[in-house]
Amino acid sequence: MAGVNASFSLEEGRELLLAGLKPTGRVKIKLAEAPGRILAEPVVAPRSFPPFPRSRVDGYALGLPPAGREVPAGGASGKIYRLVATVAAGSCPAVTLGPGTAAAIFTGARLPEGTMTVIPRELAERQGDLVIVPELPPGGSFMEAAGSEVAAGERVLAAGTELGPAEIGLLAALGLTEITVYRSPRAVLASSGSELVELPGLRGGCPGGRQAGGEAISPVASQVQALGPRIYNSNFYALAAAASRDGARVIPLGPLADELEEQVEAYRKALEEGDVLLTTGGAGGSIRDLTAAAFTGAGGEILFTTIRMRPGRRVIAARRGDKLLLGLPGNPPAALVAYYLLAAPVIRALGGREVLPATFPAVLTAAIDKPRPERAFIWARAWPGTTGWQVAPLPRRPGGIRAAIGANALIDLPAGPAPGAGEEVRVVLLSAGGSQYGLPDNK
Repeated sequence: MAGVNASFSLEEGRELLLAGLKPTGRVKIKLAEAPGRILAEPVVAPRSFPPFPRSRVDGYALGLPPAGREVPAGGASGKIYRLVATVAAGSCPAVTLGPGTAAAIFTGARLPEGTMTVIPRELAERQGDLVIVPELPPGGSFMEAAGSEVAAGERVLAAGTELGPAEIGLLAALGLTEITVYRSPRAVLASSGSELVELPGLRGGCPGGRQAGGEAISPVASQVQALGPRIYNSNFYALAAAASRDGARVIPLGPLADELEEQVEAYRKALEEGDVLLTTGGAGGSIRDLTAAAFTGAGGEILFTTIRMRPGRRVIAARRGDKLLLGLPGNPPAALVAYYLLAAPVIRALGGREVLPATFPAVLTAAIDKPRPERAFIWARAWPGTTGWQVAPLPRRPGGIRAAIGANALIDLPAGPAPGAGEEVRVVLLSAGGSQYGLPDNK
């Protein structure tokens, strides 16, 4: 393995993390619990759909045409059929249509035996128990044969498919009540730093964890000034939201003090319960940055400590058996960049999902503010324009907690001069309309 001082490009580091990863297991769940999950095996239709021949319109099911052409009282002309039944959706037709007979029928209703064609109500004229058809529609125009959409035994969904509304609807239409999906990977999340405290009133929300330093904090929001030189554990909530959206089941470990023994013990226990450990803070190179030592003490073998990019340069990666440990920066925007580019692919691979985000060229609508001496990722908003994708860097704000607000993409900038408006850059799409890798809103 690479070792404590190993430095890699983003692609090299990601390749190391993803090597040998596979989904964590399979589980059978109820269909109502399946939205957003990933199929672990192909779905074969247990029955045809529609399961019976049916009408596509409100109208009349017609038997064979009558022998002659008649003109009833009223002057209308055409083929004349005698109504012998009415068939509603959900009912079993109790009639067989013979020559010159018809049944009033409704959309989705099963066709009576002997039906040759169906005509919409507006293309025929009814006079009492007679139906006058000026012109017969082509056979099959307004009816569906059994199995015309899905044949029994047909493979309708492949393994690896994410179950969205359309897929769930298909499975329900086929009568499936349970489905086999990949198990959600268990991501243990921890934040290190003696300056961290849990949100007011939510201390109990981190089972198995503790508040750094053991200080009790008031649940009354108005007393936040009592924190003194401490800050809330915001990274946990940001990364928990991101990991949940990527399909993980988040296990909170809580904020941990800058004490090596405490972190080692916490990480050992975390690896017994989780599939991957994500931490923030303690990834720098100072004597108070303990993540690399804690990972080693918990039995991890260091893969790398530096990724050649900014923000997020200091990332500690280790492996213990088939478990990965990722120490992300403590700076909030840097932690999120490192999560999206390194941790998210790991979680998605463990869940059987498409691993990498979409990347593509886009045209800048505003200039980048300054040159970069090293590869950099800039928070941005991307959208499809009339001639291709466009992207705008987000305005720079003081500090970091608002740096990513409104972003759905990262601009991937190589080292060198700052590109101007109208120049093409590479974009990494992060999110759009609640879907991690879908198309963004056109804004």
